[in-house]
Amino acid sequence: MKNLRLAAAKLQLPAFVKRRWKLVIVVLVALLLGGSWLLQSRTPEEEQLVFEQPRRQTLTKTLDVSGVVDAKEKAQLRFLTGGKIVYVGAQIGDWVQHHQTIARVDARTQVKQQDKILNNYLIERWNWESTLDDTKDEDLTDNERRAVEQEQFRLNNSVLDVEIQQIAISESYLSAPFAGILTVAPTTVAGAQLAPTDYFEIVNPSSLIFRAAVDETDIAAIAPGQTAKIELDAYRGTEFESEVSYVSFTSSSTTTGTVFLIELPFDSPDINQLRIGMNGDVRIELAKKDNALTIPLNATRERDNKVFVDVRTGENQYEEREIVLGLETDELVEVVGGLTEDDWVLIPD
Repeated sequence: MKNLRLAAAKLQLPAFVKRRWKLVIVVLVALLLGGSWLLQSRTPEEEQLVFEQPRRQTLTKTLDVSGVVDAKEKAQLRFLTGGKIVYVGAQIGDWVQHHQTIARVDARTQVKQQDKILNNYLIERWNWESTLDDTKDEDLTDNERRAVEQEQFRLNNSVLDVEIQQIAISESYLSAPFAGILTVAPTTVAGAQLAPTDYFEIVNPSSLIFRAAVDETDIAAIAPGQTAKIELDAYRGTEFESEVSYVSFTSSSTTTGTVFLIELPFDSPDINQLRIGMNGDVRIELAKKDNALTIPLNATRERDNKVFVDVRTGENQYEEREIVLGLETDELVEVVGGLTEDDWVLIPD
């Protein structure tokens, strides 16, 4: 029975085709067109290369380094041996004048000691004058002459003792070495006992600077007089114009390697805006070239200590050409030989 049904189907197929021949043709054409489109969509298009012409522009090479606000005039004042404070002449935040007394310790013992030393000096002085009177008209033997010289030495030593004690008394008070703000004080009242390690600190706000650390690989490009722009973390978007005023002759060691410190002053610093210890960055202008012929740095490549670019010769065609570079930045390079403004340079993806 099954074989009979298959035979009947085979006989009916040609009849169906005869009756629906137009429909069959349409289906076949649609299949052919769809297959052709599918093949074309899978065929990769030819890559379109990107070329650019060299441009004339101002080229500036810069170096960015981090640093901190500090002061050129900043002093820590300590008593030589500490002692009990008997006078406080300024409080933290006060403006102090040059030579103004900041604090004084109890110096009564030193004063009494000075009185004693002065008495010893007078005794030695009288003994010396008496010796001179006794030997004025005499011919002295060698022993007598040596005795007179010993009296002279003792008198000289007593003079030195007086001077040393005067120095000790002068160490009993601290005075400002320059005008500025008192920023640190171990005590605000008299009567406190200070250790030799306790200190008062004075800062001249007019001497505020930006101190930055430059890696030893970049320090050769830094020189005094180079212009710079400082941007502090506390005032992002605000730039402070400055220039390099100092480059350290000696290096410093950090966790990242060897660095050299540089200083850049603030022009008329605002003490209500700037604070010692503020962090920031400085962009230093290392070199500048006007009307430089430039191309993107990524268009160049090096080989055998030479620099090459690809220059267009036709539609999607190019050839390699050696060029000579001048000033270089992180994104652009100056071309001083090998290219003109009419050339088109291949820009890699």
